Amino acid sequence: MALALACSENLYRLLLYIYPKKFRRRYSREMTLVFRACWREAEQQAGMPGLISFWSFILYELTITVCIEHYRAALAQLRHVLGVEKEHIMANGLPSLEVFARTDKGIKRPNNEDSMTSVVPQDEQVMAQKGAMFVVADGLGGHDAGEIASDLVVRIVSESYYQDTSSETGAALVQAVRQANIALSHSIELEGRSVKSMGTTCIAAVVQGVTLYVANVGDSRAYIVREGKAQQISQDHSWVAEQVRSGAMTEAEARKHEKSNQIYRCMGERTDVEIDLFTEPVQNGDILVLCTDGLTGVVPDDEIAAIVTRHDPQESTTRLIARANENGGPDNITAVVAHVSLR
Repeated sequence: MALALACSENLYRLLLYIYPKKFRRRYSREMTLVFRACWREAEQQAGMPGLISFWSFILYELTITVCIEHYRAALAQLRHVLGVEKEHIMANGLPSLEVFARTDKGIKRPNNEDSMTSVVPQDEQVMAQKGAMFVVADGLGGHDAGEIASDLVVRIVSESYYQDTSSETGAALVQAVRQANIALSHSIELEGRSVKSMGTTCIAAVVQGVTLYVANVGDSRAYIVREGKAQQISQDHSWVAEQVRSGAMTEAEARKHEKSNQIYRCMGERTDVEIDLFTEPVQNGDILVLCTDGLTGVVPDDEIAAIVTRHDPQESTTRLIARANENGGPDNITAVVAHVSLR
């Protein structure tokens, strides 16, 4: 089977040349390593029939993702300038979403290990069936290559979700996060050294019709801001959050506690990570906020709500990051703000 693996891997490397050059340079190595691990898993579990099914999936995935990446490459100058993204859609009978996302390394961190994306389909049928997606991930500083981990998870979650043909939005969202975690869990070689532990949080949200779906691992958060008040939809998987929920600690005390950045669940540690799923109805005028703990750790919920209520998404993200940096900027800061209009 060693020869079969080598031949399959060489063929896969050739197929990667149909991706945009910039994307290929950035991801071809890790994609090949993930391909190798998944090929071996398919061969061990089901033999030749498993490999045939595996290749069918690979060819289907390539067909979809190549189109997506060429589209993204064409819009790269517009969508990825100074770490910001902006989306706007107004489709007949569908939610109107104005979205802006921004990330900043903060004051005290030398690198930015946060990643984010927003996907608002321009095709009305896709928007109706799958909705709009927002993903934020915070690479863990105590792990190797946190920036690669967060970027990998954000990319795979968004791609896997829109490739899933399931009509169950919540199940498809959880499965997309699970697929990203499996890929991250495999040992990856990077720059000639073994990277056996890459970790990240992940908060992924989908607005479909009048429903918000949120999948969460870690302590990045999702909020609905309604009538000036912030409601946290996700649940932090951290030691201090457990203390707050039990009544042993206040939110203010948790932000200042020495264990405030210790989480007990993250992506990449195990292939069967538990993924929380939340659903909430959305109303006209709601504001959706996704963010990392670089924001929530230093800016209280009521202040976040006040900022996003008073300003449009672009100005809100600017002010949220500025406020976090004014309060010390001890960590990377990422915020996605989406205004929802229902007609």
